[in-house]
Amino acid sequence: MRWDGLSVDPKYLEALFAKYPERLTPQDLEEIFGLSRNTVYRWLQTGVIPAYQVEKTWLIARDQVKDWVWQNRNSLREGRTPTAGGDQAAGEDQAES
Repeated sequence: MRWDGLSVDPKYLEALFAKYPERLTPQDLEEIFGLSRNTVYRWLQTGVIPAYQVEKTWLIARDQVKDWVWQNRNSLREGRTPTAGGDQAAGEDQAES
């Protein structure tokens, strides 16, 4: 994710997510975060990004993801990968963006 020079505040997040529907797809997440498909699915499968899987369909609520970004804003700006448990891992995915 590229957050360099951006002031991440609620208004910025509103603008970032405004063009997306209430229910996001994994492809929407790829576009929003600039991550690879593999990284998005890994984050979904491990519970990093808040979502629900019903059979083969991911249910991803835009507002939950927006809240998640706000809660993890410092970690994401520094290129660290959030984990489902809240601990931060090294920014291995930064090169994929």
